[in-house]
Amino acid sequence: MSQHLQQENTLTAAKQTMSAWSRLIESRDEIPPIYRKYVDELFDSVQTFPHMIWTPSLEKSPRKTTEKLICDTDDALYVFEKVGNQIETKCYLYRDIHSSEAGIVLLDSWLTVYGKTSQAELTASKIEVNTTSLRYFAGIQRKLRPALDVTNHENFTREKDKFNILSTTHFKFMNYGRESLLPGETVLQFIVQTEIRDPLFTLFGKTFDRDLSPAHLTILTDHELILFQDVERNRDSKISQYGGLWQYIPLKIIEVLELSDVPNDRLLLTIRCRAGRTIEKLFDAASRPEIEQFRSRFQALR
Repeated sequence: MSQHLQQENTLTAAKQTMSAWSRLIESRDEIPPIYRKYVDELFDSVQTFPHMIWTPSLEKSPRKTTEKLICDTDDALYVFEKVGNQIETKCYLYRDIHSSEAGIVLLDSWLTVYGKTSQAELTASKIEVNTTSLRYFAGIQRKLRPALDVTNHENFTREKDKFNILSTTHFKFMNYGRESLLPGETVLQFIVQTEIRDPLFTLFGKTFDRDLSPAHLTILTDHELILFQDVERNRDSKISQYGGLWQYIPLKIIEVLELSDVPNDRLLLTIRCRAGRTIEKLFDAASRPEIEQFRSRFQALR
């Protein structure tokens, strides 16, 4: 009897795990019924079935994600989102997607695109998936950041090797810097900032502090700004979180890099983009010469 219950519990756990997986849709019959009329309106006359991914809703703190159907074509990305009993549709032409973001925290991953839809709306779509499903999005990510030159392997290796200087001090950042680089782009400068924390009080000899900024890596290339940061620590979890957040911003959409002083001998680098998007990065004041040089190099590319 106990063996039977154990088998049932194992099957239940396996089903719960699999229910969080996205899946490829390879024919019209596999499309969930609620999406079919919307897909038919757009792709009924298309001879080649698009690359289609169904993503389930996921139970995540502090909210539950929405179920989505993602359709990838040669020139556009369609996001069908189930909101209650309704389907909201967004179409992004790849040429109108101005930046993207990718994140991984253990089994939770996401891809966010920022851009203008076919209805001329400036907006963003966040696609949240189980990390095991990321492989289905590899082709989409390559379109969001297409390689600039795949022929000069020697030059690509040389550019990636610029991060080797971090091997003894920030090994993870070295690897992520190398992996984030596009074939054909040139690394002009990068800045590493360790985690920034402020002490709050000391009790019984133990100092309690607060997180102000996770450790982050800021990379300037001749093509884009690449931002990587560690996952912010979750005080509610006893398990360390592994992963990070990657942001890719083409230089052509950046209006200005502003540097300002903030309390406690810190600096705030504000990245203002044409589409109204603003990103802020906190640094120690000792990094001022590096950041000023960073801004000068960015300005020289304008």
